[in-house]
Amino acid sequence: MTVPALLRTAFTSLFVLFMLASAHLLMVVINAAEHAVAAPQPAQGIEARLFSDRPLEEELSKALNKARTAESQQVLLTALATVRAGQPITLHTLPVTPFLGYATLGLVALGIGLIWLTSRLKGDAAQSILGIFGGNLIWIGGVEYGLTLAARTLGIGKTVGVIDGSLVAIYGEYVLLKYTWGVLALIMGYLLFLESSRCTIFLWWRERVPTMRGPISSGRIDNYGPRSAFQYSTTVWGFYLLLLWAYDEQVFGVHGLFTKAVLVLTIAGTVYCVLRLHQMTGWGPSIRYAVPAMIVAWTPLEIVGKWGLLREPWLMLQTETLVVFFGGLALGTWWLWRAQKRQPAGAGLEPMAIAS
Repeated sequence: MTVPALLRTAFTSLFVLFMLASAHLLMVVINAAEHAVAAPQPAQGIEARLFSDRPLEEELSKALNKARTAESQQVLLTALATVRAGQPITLHTLPVTPFLGYATLGLVALGIGLIWLTSRLKGDAAQSILGIFGGNLIWIGGVEYGLTLAARTLGIGKTVGVIDGSLVAIYGEYVLLKYTWGVLALIMGYLLFLESSRCTIFLWWRERVPTMRGPISSGRIDNYGPRSAFQYSTTVWGFYLLLLWAYDEQVFGVHGLFTKAVLVLTIAGTVYCVLRLHQMTGWGPSIRYAVPAMIVAWTPLEIVGKWGLLREPWLMLQTETLVVFFGGLALGTWWLWRAQKRQPAGAGLEPMAIAS
């Protein structure tokens, strides 16, 4: 039975959106687990330098608005009064704990295992599903938490929070991530001239700019898993960098014209990408194209959340959010897995797959 294109578009989109939301929520769960198991004490951490998007007074005010306990509010009020009086305050990062180190290695190992498992699957859609999971786990473990360990070791923070009654510098990993743009540029430069690359953007470029000696590559791809993992992680990486530089008050600013332009363009880009996604044939190409399409769609949510206009539920450790996002991802994965097994043999494996 052929699945209507509208349903395929809806389910692949929701799958990737739940993947993105669940990735955020998984980090919230791991952070809470570290606090419960390892109980890192701020006093044992490194004295921190803060590289924030706003002045310290604004960061403290923002944290105060989000504080849920009277103890946290009192700590922040005291720090805010100290800053307004022109007095310095001392911040520390959390110490590196063995728990977080093991969690980081475990996520990376699991991600690599899932990508290896794709080599044992025949269907390109199944390979893509596991590849996206693998890429997500490697991104969270190897990049997000890898840089978290580095930020704690170096004493780098991006904003402030209250942990165990102490003011702490947190999210220093995003300061470090912001300056990885050169590595991404190197990777993109390599892929631009890689004959076997099937990225839609690179194919579009090659059709218009003479950057290749030979013809555009064609032919069957035996395993889409590693490609899907790489596509997911590098696309997330690219849009992270876009937003981190947009938020920098020394460059564009959180409420600057460039950030507003990114908001408008990504909303328009979402419409275009969904229309293109609707034109995909087969589950495999649809799943792979849904990755960049929904990351584009996710970007406006990140911006309005940064502006404080949206309270992001995927950052709240509550029973309801765990059920909705983890349960939604599990249900969506199960449904996609069953649906892709029913597609005709060879469907979605065009020689010039545009969503690889």
